[in-house]
Amino acid sequence: MHKKLYYFQLVILLTGLWLILFEKITILLLLSGLFFSIFSLYFSEKYLVADSFYVFFPFNIFKLIRYAFFMLFEIYKSGISIIPYIISGNVHPGFVDIYTELESNLDIVILANSITLTPGTITVDVQGHSLQVLWINPTTTQPTMAGIKIKGSIEKKIKEGL
Repeated sequence: MHKKLYYFQLVILLTGLWLILFEKITILLLLSGLFFSIFSLYFSEKYLVADSFYVFFPFNIFKLIRYAFFMLFEIYKSGISIIPYIISGNVHPGFVDIYTELESNLDIVILANSITLTPGTITVDVQGHSLQVLWINPTTTQPTMAGIKIKGSIEKKIKEGL
């Protein structure tokens, strides 16, 4: 992906976030969002980041949107699966350790946050490739099996790249 296209996507993403936070769309908000997006990228790259965002945070906006819809599906699927536990009160939370094959710290953080977003699980600690997860009703404490049940296809989607 070309660097200019990358920055264009990043400005669009930040401007969209700006408009979402203000909960309305006006010309003035759109222009101010564009201005602050460009300004914050310039300032961050010049004074805060040792190299460019292009090197540190590679992403594709289309893959990011696809991942967002994938996560919405996972959140609903997980939410529906824990409803019986909540209604019956038959909840026995426990900690399990799972391991990831992801290499970059950014990918591991995305996995940890994605696990926390799905109902029934909270990532409590990350140490290298090991994640400690609070699970609402653990069916196993064996790390490999717990990893398969908790991570599901989220890790695979992250490996494909955002």
